Amino acid sequence: MRVRAEIRSFSHRGEGAGVVVGATSDLSGITVFVPGTVPGDLAEVELVEKKRNYARGKLIEILREGPGRTGAVCPVAGRCGGCSWQHIRYDMQLRWKQTLLKDALHRIGKSPGCEVKATVPSPKVLGYRNKVEVPLRVQRGKVVAGFYEPYSHRVVPFDECPLEHPLARELVSALLSQVRKRTYSIYDERTGKGLVRHIVARIAPGTGERMGMLVATTARLPRAVELAEEVMGSLEGMKSMVLNVNREITNVILGTQWKLLAGRWYIEDVMSVGSAGSLRFRIGPGSFYQVNTEQAQNLYGIALDACEISPVDMVYDVYCGIGTMTLFAAKRARFCVGIEEAEKSVADARVNQGLNGIDNAAFVAGKAERVLPSVLARYGRPGVVLLDPPRAGLAEDVVPLIARSRPRTVVYVSCNPSTLARDVARLKELGYEAEWAIPVDMFPMTPHVESVVKLKRKD
Repeated sequence: MRVRAEIRSFSHRGEGAGVVVGATSDLSGITVFVPGTVPGDLAEVELVEKKRNYARGKLIEILREGPGRTGAVCPVAGRCGGCSWQHIRYDMQLRWKQTLLKDALHRIGKSPGCEVKATVPSPKVLGYRNKVEVPLRVQRGKVVAGFYEPYSHRVVPFDECPLEHPLARELVSALLSQVRKRTYSIYDERTGKGLVRHIVARIAPGTGERMGMLVATTARLPRAVELAEEVMGSLEGMKSMVLNVNREITNVILGTQWKLLAGRWYIEDVMSVGSAGSLRFRIGPGSFYQVNTEQAQNLYGIALDACEISPVDMVYDVYCGIGTMTLFAAKRARFCVGIEEAEKSVADARVNQGLNGIDNAAFVAGKAERVLPSVLARYGRPGVVLLDPPRAGLAEDVVPLIARSRPRTVVYVSCNPSTLARDVARLKELGYEAEWAIPVDMFPMTPHVESVVKLKRKD
């Protein structure tokens, strides 16, 4: 069924949110969510899902353009789910990310007094992604690489993605050419058969080093070493070629088995954060590392400044990954403890500590809710706690443990406004008030936003 919709805002998923206008009485005024629209649009919409209180629609035609609409830079932007905000002018993207964060903190976070500052723009709006994971498919008899259509696993082929760092895009093209050259069978999710599933490119913008990966269903991929050596010899800055083995019938990209095909197990990058100076980081094939390196430097600077670390402070960095913020914090603090569930990331963090000659930090492997009591017993009460959890937010038991340790300041870094706001509300109940928040645009052309929130203990 087709209706007209007047778009008024964005949903938390970044879809246009509006109301049906001029329709029959049972639909008029109902909320409708329509991807590809902006506030102010009047759109003709095909309803694809109807619930009691809302509907979802597919954009058919823009009847009246809202302010802020612009042309996409990618020809498949309307179909590809990789970046769904290319049709929105960048200044409006920044304003709406501020609005989405403010709404979450004030409504879910129960913190109407928290000042939400203007979104920090990314130094690069395009060409910023330092890591790309690209699924492969066979379409019309040809192996293609691309990203998935929204809410599906149908691959939209592309030759050039404007969000990828040029060094990553060049590596993706080289890997795809090698897969085609060797006529590998391509994994089919429906049958669970086929050899190669994904190609992955990682680059270190600060050094120009590159790592290529193939994700396959076997550790004995034919001629894989030959493939790796050809890629290593053809592209400048290639330091590593790795095979990841994923035999599971799943849509999870990476498996748990790794095999080095050529070069070394890592690449190295250099990051600079304000007065903390520069540090060198070793990045393995499975390491978490922010995909927008230049903006990550801004993010870490904001978070560390919010901590107001003094030379006598003990700092806990909970969910520390490979130790990026921990080691920068250690340059300002008396001592820092990084806590991370993934043992491989903790091993990487310790390597990075040695690489930079930092001796006033320690890293502990384990779930935060399990190891925090022993960390507190060993290292004592922190003055500052840094939090940077995954999208799911803090484990429930972590919140009271942090509150009981009574740090004067908690700085929370998050990529998910909803779970961030939930945890802010929990911390508020236990005596911590959100003073301010800053959205940081780590992911231009998408509705995703990174945020920093500063919380202080109420005496």
